[in-house]
Amino acid sequence: VKFHLSLRETEGFFLSLISLMGHLGKVPCYTQLCRRIKTLSLPEHLLERKNVTDIVMDTTGLKIFGAGEWRNQKYGGRRGWKKLHLALDPQSGKLVFAELTTEYVHDTQYLEKALQRANRRNGRVLFDGIADSRQCYELSKKYNKQLLTPPKKGAILRKETGYEGRNEAIKIINGLGGDREAKSIWAKLVGYNKRVIAESMMSRWKQLFGGKLKSHCEQRRQVEVRLKAIMVNSM
Repeated sequence: VKFHLSLRETEGFFLSLISLMGHLGKVPCYTQLCRRIKTLSLPEHLLERKNVTDIVMDTTGLKIFGAGEWRNQKYGGRRGWKKLHLALDPQSGKLVFAELTTEYVHDTQYLEKALQRANRRNGRVLFDGIADSRQCYELSKKYNKQLLTPPKKGAILRKETGYEGRNEAIKIINGLGGDREAKSIWAKLVGYNKRVIAESMMSRWKQLFGGKLKSHCEQRRQVEVRLKAIMVNSM
């Protein structure tokens, strides 16, 4: 994964390495490597939960290869891709959550799973405007987190509990003019502009590993994403 080698190239690389080291041993063939990826033992948590208070979330798309890929490329058609959901610890800049889903899964569906990877101390969750919903605010409050997300255009004040932060954001943005510049000023005032580290992580991920997944099997794709997340943190 680190050196962008195919499984055949990986087999040849280790055959050469063993011969240079003077060891007598066997290297699994590329088909065995492919099968063993499914049962690769990896840590359950990317980071220690006690060290994570705030989280920043974002989603990006990764291209996949599979049946019909050549036909779609030659004659046109819909390309296959998956959604990558990431959550970061803004303090350390490391990933606490990485999950791969189909393109039809809503970005906020894994919010609770990401919140479970953080401790229960008072903190903040930074998400883009798609998280401006009652369900997301209630989930954040359940885990003692304040949801920071820009209110939708034309948003009104709510009387229910849990919307205090949202109401305050609406008042500030409307008081500053209600335009894009007003949202930018609000983001700097409350610290929402720190969400840019999630976009940096997406860029770093694609620079290191590319914008596509190598595995064709769904189970191997999940292992591939988790392995890459561990590598990003170790780097």
